[in-house]
Parts: sequence; C-alpha cells; structure tokens
Amino acid sequence: MKLTGFSAIEYAEKEGLKLQKAADRIDDAQCDLTIAEAEAIAADDPDLIWLEVPDGEYYGEPRNMQPER
Repeated sequence: MKLTGFSAIEYAEKEGLKLQKAADRIDDAQCDLTIAEAEAIAADDPDLIWLEVPDGEYYGEPRNMQPER
C-alpha cells in the first residue's frame, strides 16, 4: 500500500520511518526524508511525499501507538 501526503507523514512519525519524495519538474526524487523535511515539502505539494507500507503491516493487529514516557 502506498500512503501519500500527510497520511504518510503521520504513519512514518508513529512508526519511526523515513519518507520518500517523488520527482517533480524542478527537483529529483529524494529518499530518507525526515518528518520535518517531508512536512516542509508537503506544505506546498502533499502528493510528492510517499511511503510504501506492506498491507499486512498497515491493516494488521491494532497496536498501542502512544509514545512511551
């Protein structure tokens, strides 16, 4: 499953993953973006940010997603 935009950012933040940026007419594609970098890009064009997640992982068993304190 391919998540895009702010859905991808939210999921990556909860799971501690890096994000990808698709190429556009100005810049090449980028890999391993941080949450802050992805949010800055998504503010202009959320469709450029994406994250590939296996269906079983995304739709799997519910997990506690609260950060540990």
